[in-house]
Amino acid sequence: MRISVLVILIVFAAVRCTSDEDRQSSGGLDSGQLRIVMRWAGDDFASQHQLAVRDEIARNIAESGRGIVLRTGTGMGWMDITVEAREDEARTAIESIVKKHAKGFVFSIEKQ
Repeated sequence: MRISVLVILIVFAAVRCTSDEDRQSSGGLDSGQLRIVMRWAGDDFASQHQLAVRDEIARNIAESGRGIVLRTGTGMGWMDITVEAREDEARTAIESIVKKHAKGFVFSIEKQ
């Protein structure tokens, strides 16, 4: 019994320590999803201002009806928003929303 619990905890810890990039390359996200990744120089955590910008972008995407925000995340030197796109043209609209609000950020939009 103790060994099986220990094995489960080790597997859970290994999965939780896997980066988003590793999960993406293994196909962990469904197609039709877009991942907006914003980066800055260095490996600092996001500031309150950067988090506010990310949340503003997510809110605008949801309000536009172009996608459903599935999750937001942050790490050291990056933050992201994963969106389920409603239609093929959604990427262009989402890109314009990001450009409007993310001035000064380097960003990419990746199809999942």
